[in-house]
Amino acid sequence: MRGNFTRLAPWLLLLSLFGCASEPASQESAGAGDVPAEEAAPEEPAEPEGDPYATLHTKEGEIEIRLRPDLAPEHVANFIRLANQGFYYNTTFHRVIAGTLIQGGDPNSKDNDPYNDGKGNSGTFLKAEFSKEPFQRGTVGMARGRDKDSASCQFFIALKRIAGWDGDYTVFGEVTEGIEVAEKISNSPRSKTPRLEERPTATLWIRKVDIEYR
Repeated sequence: MRGNFTRLAPWLLLLSLFGCASEPASQESAGAGDVPAEEAAPEEPAEPEGDPYATLHTKEGEIEIRLRPDLAPEHVANFIRLANQGFYYNTTFHRVIAGTLIQGGDPNSKDNDPYNDGKGNSGTFLKAEFSKEPFQRGTVGMARGRDKDSASCQFFIALKRIAGWDGDYTVFGEVTEGIEVAEKISNSPRSKTPRLEERPTATLWIRKVDIEYR
């Protein structure tokens, strides 16, 4: 009996090995045979609802501007993009005329060279979006050079009716709160240095620009 078992042992071992090889692979060890679960498509960001408003946080207080995409959609979109990127952080109102206008938003105003203020840009230039909207107290327009399509990032706030600007500069907003802050900024003492007569002697910071929808 013992001898028969000894002769059968190799055959039993072979059957055991073949039996193990025929077992199906588990899910955990399937490797490349796994079918990955379908990934959810990323959701598109929701379009903001309501009218866009910009709040300028300045050294003298806050100025709230209702932006007007109905008049100048590309200029408004550009302004919002720059504001959200922090582009206007620590730029200044580099040009002031008492009771007439304040102008700011030039990245060159961050350096210590007053002679290049008013010449800076964001690297993007906009086609003019002139309208019949009149320039009056509180109107916000985009500054530009001689080329009507050279507006970029600098903007100005009118503090009185100026008919000569109508249809010659793009209107993209209107001050709804803080016009007295803009008036105060316009009355800042100005330099007496030639070529810098419209530059304020104090640094009139724009700390940041916040965008919200209402």
